[in-house]
Amino acid sequence: MRLGALSLLTLAAVPVTGAGAQQVAGSRAAIFLTLPAEARALALGEAWGAVAGGSGALFYNPAQLARTGGLNVAVSVQRYVAQTTLASLAVAMPAARGTFALGVRYLDYGSTAEYQIASADIPETGVPTGQQVAAQDLALTAGYGVEWSARGRVRLGASVTWAQQHVANYSGSAVAADVGMAYTTRGGWDVAAAVQDAGSSLTLAAVTAPLPLTWRVGMASPALHAGDATFRPMAEVRQVSGDAVTGVLALEGTWRATTASPELAGRAGWAFRGAGDDRSPLTAGLGVRFGRIAVDYAYEGFDLMGGATHRVGISYSAAPDAR
Repeated sequence: MRLGALSLLTLAAVPVTGAGAQQVAGSRAAIFLTLPAEARALALGEAWGAVAGGSGALFYNPAQLARTGGLNVAVSVQRYVAQTTLASLAVAMPAARGTFALGVRYLDYGSTAEYQIASADIPETGVPTGQQVAAQDLALTAGYGVEWSARGRVRLGASVTWAQQHVANYSGSAVAADVGMAYTTRGGWDVAAAVQDAGSSLTLAAVTAPLPLTWRVGMASPALHAGDATFRPMAEVRQVSGDAVTGVLALEGTWRATTASPELAGRAGWAFRGAGDDRSPLTAGLGVRFGRIAVDYAYEGFDLMGGATHRVGISYSAAPDAR
């Protein structure tokens, strides 16, 4: 194999999430499916399944798509670690008795110079070919969520994802499914659970590995009001197959002076991660909403990499209060 392709294959097999979490190369494929997919969710440490709404719910719990009151479009982008770029786009709209959504997630690993291996005994050396090799991950998702009871207290949803990894001249794809449920109590508590990325294995460069089967269970308290401010605590536990069970505590606060004023938001999450995960436990972010348009920002640090990543997202909702 040529050296440029070899280095990108290694990066794609153990993506730059820093999760020691990811274990060894080849243990699971398409780990990019577990990476952040929305700025607001990332700011909350992705403790998002219980309160998700709008088209972004497609990536966390498809049952919550049922909360979408009208057309919703959301896009976000993140300059991730190791010079990679992570982005997503989702569109949701009412259909039949529920909500249908389409989404795209994309991870660009960039490119590297290609070297022809000069000696099988010393593969670290090579002769430059003058060419570049690149790698990308792509996932296309379609989902549907529906209210199962009066007043929308029970919501159910499912989605199907086609995921592809492409490295130089190598590519592989797989199909996965998500299922989710959510329940709102009479007292305003939200509870939700989802199983994600259950599907076929993916083969890349003759290496076959299973997808990162994930389960998540979340809970959020009723909104707490203090004058013009509103606060909502939330928590989530989750596990990616083969990893330790992890958890997140998060808080979102919003403030609006009048009904005609922009809504300002502050968010933070604290994650209890597995050993070897070099992501900082703290995530944080800000948001502002002007009627139907919302802009969100999220920060995530990396302890061992000595850096941080920033994600920015913008969304449009035909229902101005569907946030």
